[in-house]
Amino acid sequence: MMKVGNKIHKIRELKNITAKDMADRLDMTLSGYQRIERDEVSINIDRLLEIAGIFDMKPEEVLTFDEKVVFNISNNHQPVNGYIVNHSFSDDIKKLYEENARLQAEQIKTQQEMIEMLKERLRGK
Repeated sequence: MMKVGNKIHKIRELKNITAKDMADRLDMTLSGYQRIERDEVSINIDRLLEIAGIFDMKPEEVLTFDEKVVFNISNNHQPVNGYIVNHSFSDDIKKLYEENARLQAEQIKTQQEMIEMLKERLRGK
C-alpha cells in the first residue's frame, strides 16, 4: 500500500508542481517538504488540508489516491472521484487501432474464403 507521502509526491508530479513551489506555498523549507514526500515525518490534518487545497482536491482524495489510475490534468473533462480522467487518445494510437481493425477484417475475409474453398473441395469428392 502506498504511503501518504508517496501519494503526495505522485499527485504533485501529475499536477506539474515542483517540490520547491510546494515548500514555498506551505511556508516551509524544501528539505522539510521533501521529508513529507519521503514519509520520514507524519503530517497532521492541518497540513493535509493545506496540501489538498494546493492540489485542488479533497483530503480524502489525496489519502485514497491510486497511482494506477491514469489521468490527465490538462484535459477539460468532468472529474471522476476527484481526478480528471484522460478519455482521449493520440492520433497515432487511433491510426494503429484502425489499421489493426482493417487487418483483422482482411484476415477474417481470407479465412472465410478458405473455408468456402475447402467446403467445395469436400463436396466434390
